[in-house]
Amino acid sequence: MIILRSSFSFLDLSVKMSPEQFVSSSVWRAKMKTYFKLMDVDKNGVLTLSDYEEIANRLIQLQSDSSKDEEIRKMCRSLFQSFMAGGEAVDDNTKVTEEDLIAKAAKMVSSTEPSVLEVGRKKNEIFFDIIDTDHSGQISREEYRKYLAVYTGVEQPDHANQAFDSIDSDKSGFISREEFVEAHIRYWFEPGDDRENPPLPYGLLVGS
Repeated sequence: MIILRSSFSFLDLSVKMSPEQFVSSSVWRAKMKTYFKLMDVDKNGVLTLSDYEEIANRLIQLQSDSSKDEEIRKMCRSLFQSFMAGGEAVDDNTKVTEEDLIAKAAKMVSSTEPSVLEVGRKKNEIFFDIIDTDHSGQISREEYRKYLAVYTGVEQPDHANQAFDSIDSDKSGFISREEFVEAHIRYWFEPGDDRENPPLPYGLLVGS
């Protein structure tokens, strides 16, 4: 079993799987395709550093504290390099196709290195703090709607509400730090199947 132990006590992931087993899961592939579609902000069919730079700029616009600007830019570049490009060096010419992302993500989530989960947890904690623009320690429905609009370019209330409700596991009307991190870790590290109702932080899966 993969068990994530931290200040959170929530996560007991399924039996360790190989990259091939993740790739063969239709639900997991749909999750990766959904993520790819959302991150491809210029809709040119590939993920590039410019996509993540634009995402960083939009996230910065949500903030009232300009001291976070450089941290957000570094985090988005690191996200592209570490997870989309598989840790390889990146530049303005680096292009990641949908199948590239699926293959690299499968290798990442099947890694036996505990640090992979820890890095994922830390990056999602940073994202939580970015989305929590009023610094209340929880994410409201309105804050999450504005966050997803960073990717789509326009607010989509129905889409955002579906995503929000799938993360708000205790139905409190707010997303806690624990719920946010758990949902995103499960999204990537659990293969899932058609009988489950996985958290959908990016909205309904492609093909649903």
